Amino acid sequence: SVVGNEAIPIFSRGRVSASEVRQITNEVPGLVKRVSDNLKKGARVKEGDLLVQLDEQPYILDIAQKQADLDRVKLELVKIKAKAIVAQKGLQENASEYARHIPQVRHASSQVAAAEAALSYAKKQLKKTTINAPIDGKVVELTITEGEYINATSSLAKIYGTQTVDVRLPLNDQQIEILGLANENDLIFEGRPIGPQVTLRSYQNRDSRWLGFITRTEGERDINQLIYVLAQVSSDAPFNSAQKPLLPGSFVEAEIEGKPVNNLQIIPRNAEQANNTVWVIDENEQLRRKIVDIIYRGKKQAYLRSGLTKNDRVVTGSFHLMAEGLKVHAALSSSELFPHKTVSVASQ
Repeated sequence: SVVGNEAIPIFSRGRVSASEVRQITNEVPGLVKRVSDNLKKGARVKEGDLLVQLDEQPYILDIAQKQADLDRVKLELVKIKAKAIVAQKGLQENASEYARHIPQVRHASSQVAAAEAALSYAKKQLKKTTINAPIDGKVVELTITEGEYINATSSLAKIYGTQTVDVRLPLNDQQIEILGLANENDLIFEGRPIGPQVTLRSYQNRDSRWLGFITRTEGERDINQLIYVLAQVSSDAPFNSAQKPLLPGSFVEAEIEGKPVNNLQIIPRNAEQANNTVWVIDENEQLRRKIVDIIYRGKKQAYLRSGLTKNDRVVTGSFHLMAEGLKVHAALSSSELFPHKTVSVASQ
């Protein structure tokens, strides 16, 4: 009856969402000079690809003006330093700072520093007229056209990353405990997930599967007192790279692999009776009731900590007219998934 160090599978359902979503905005205003052919709804873009080019001319002119301002204040600094050298000749030791041209030189130096900062800022503004893709991803929204004048911080497009997706899965306290997540918040170590493995199946195509890992738990309960965990699926993983892409917005069923439990026993769900009991058939072909210690009730199986022995024949199916000591005739059921012999009562 002992299965060994088996893991209890936990089932849940959730909706797929992109792990990384970027809202593309512009930092500077300007006329839209060019929109890339790659910037179309549904198109894929690579990190660094040109998305939008704004008109650079106003910013080129501003740089020229800032360069002229810098040259002017530098020339003024040279003049004031020269005057300071002349003025300091023959001055007494107790001459004022103004007489020695110290504040004049300091002011001219500050003007140069301010002009240099203004020129540097203007050059950065020019660079911002070129808007590139921040990540590898897919375009899901586009709100810009060529020839349009846009203000700063306008929304241009939305891109979601295609390398990883998240699935938000609701679990109750018992399931959280079985998975060993009660005291875990961050399940990523040195950039690699260390949480329980998750197998995802699509409702649209039951043959499609993806493997992922629980990477974190949320810090609050929902209105139904459930706790949500986040499963992350990487498209670069060896198993997933051979599958169809798992698209955001898809609904999936998740099977989460729990921590191994020592001496775990498994029976069909339809073998369980009320008050944590099951019917077994003894060596005299008579019914006996046994109390079992149930850890968790799954979709099709019940998982026990103790209560059965290896040779116990567990009765499945209907329990009407059952009585302790009743002599029965057993028909062996299909029981490949269970360590015990599962039988159904054929006649009494």
